Amino acid sequence: MKRLPLRTLGMAYVATWVLISWLTVPALDSYGDMVENYAWSQTWAWGTFRHPPLFAWTVGAWFSFFPTQVWSYYVLSYLNAAAGIVGILWLARLWLPPTLSHGRRRVFEMLVLLFAALSLPYSNLAAKFNADTILLSLWPWTAYAFFAALHATESRERWKFTLLLALTAAAAMLGKYYSGLLLASLLLVSFAQPEYRRWYRTIHPYAALALFLLLLLPHVLWEARAGFPLRDYLESKVDESADAGRIVLFLLSGIYYLPASWIAWLIVRRRLTSAARKPIAWPVPLRPLVLLCILPALFTTAFNVFARIHLTTHWAIPVWFGLPVLMAVWLLPNLGDDFEWNRFARGVAVAWVVLLAGTLIYTIVLSVTGDAKYSLARQEMVKAVEGRFAERFPSARLAWAGGSWPESGALAFFGAGHPHALPGVPDDPRALVNPYESWREQHGVLVCYASGAYAREGTHDTACEAQSRAWLQGQGLKVEEEVLTYHAEGWRFRRAQPKNITVFWVPPATDRM
Repeated sequence: MKRLPLRTLGMAYVATWVLISWLTVPALDSYGDMVENYAWSQTWAWGTFRHPPLFAWTVGAWFSFFPTQVWSYYVLSYLNAAAGIVGILWLARLWLPPTLSHGRRRVFEMLVLLFAALSLPYSNLAAKFNADTILLSLWPWTAYAFFAALHATESRERWKFTLLLALTAAAAMLGKYYSGLLLASLLLVSFAQPEYRRWYRTIHPYAALALFLLLLLPHVLWEARAGFPLRDYLESKVDESADAGRIVLFLLSGIYYLPASWIAWLIVRRRLTSAARKPIAWPVPLRPLVLLCILPALFTTAFNVFARIHLTTHWAIPVWFGLPVLMAVWLLPNLGDDFEWNRFARGVAVAWVVLLAGTLIYTIVLSVTGDAKYSLARQEMVKAVEGRFAERFPSARLAWAGGSWPESGALAFFGAGHPHALPGVPDDPRALVNPYESWREQHGVLVCYASGAYAREGTHDTACEAQSRAWLQGQGLKVEEEVLTYHAEGWRFRRAQPKNITVFWVPPATDRM
């Protein structure tokens, strides 16, 4: 176990969770975040009508080189999570005393990796790559750059980490505006520690701030040109009142988002540590680490209380990245060079086998019960739409798809020609944020998908259908409406239920004469 390279463990981690995700969520997430990302990635713009652009850029860059397949998307998801775990490890190393023995250092690092990998954000929740999960990689590296910049002693090191801090902080903000609360937390940490306040007597924090603002400037200018869609998005997230129960539930996510991590911590503390504590001369104060663990969650709840921003548990996905470090730090005084590696390895192997066996059983249950989310059948939906399009418009190319958002993005991802996906109709305010000007000269389709019922046969997105009919009539176009049926196909779907989708064909202007 001592000689097992971390690279091998990382590859096993990524491969395991890609396999689990591919087995249990074969058509990507039921909320449509991942097909939405792909749709946004088609424009390479500096923003979207809802989020900043970094995760859409990441998706676009990834699929410029890799196939647009479900498994490939999950590889991206878990490489992102793995990068975050590596960032947590580098952050944890800042608290390791330079005089610590190699054996104890190795145990500490392995425990940090274990606690991080066992947490829900870095395990099953990481599968859905979106604006929340991209922060799994960005927040740990931003925190690492921050603390490394504070503790750097050589001039070259100070400038290196100043640059890294500006880059990671800007990337975090371009990943999701929520990262502003992490940056606020780091700012408070820097003022709460007396020796950290001396940092502000140097040029480095101001250089980092200047570069950070410069990197964000193109996005700010884009927001201004687009009429500040961020404002509309925030207004849609305002609650009339704070909910104390929701606040408590959010704060408890530090427990229920890391249940396996806490169990592993208790097992290691009880069975694999020595009774004799060895004093540790911490090179970095512990109080900032504690503040790093709790401040983002406290700031989030404060925004709910005072700004009435809607509080939801999925915001906690990136929040607790510092806890695996703190958990390992608590154990370090009781860790010795005689750590029982073989016993530890057996426990990890047993947990891995149980995880895979549980996944297989869970997948079988989903299949034989015909679970609606499991058999979303986005691939078959797109195949049905494209097949019918080919019958109606031989030799034509389906260039764009609108209608129910984000399911129109499914046509962009799974479609043979990757048609451009639009939210609603081409002149919908959301679509006009990044307009698709050539829709009039190309074949398109409006798809209306009953997402609440997972398109179960007989269900309809009546609002989408009414909007589509009204829009077509307003454009002076004939309403060519059809209901297509389909169902999940393949060896994994033993009792797949039939589904339907309503489509409205939109021929180009040259075909309307």
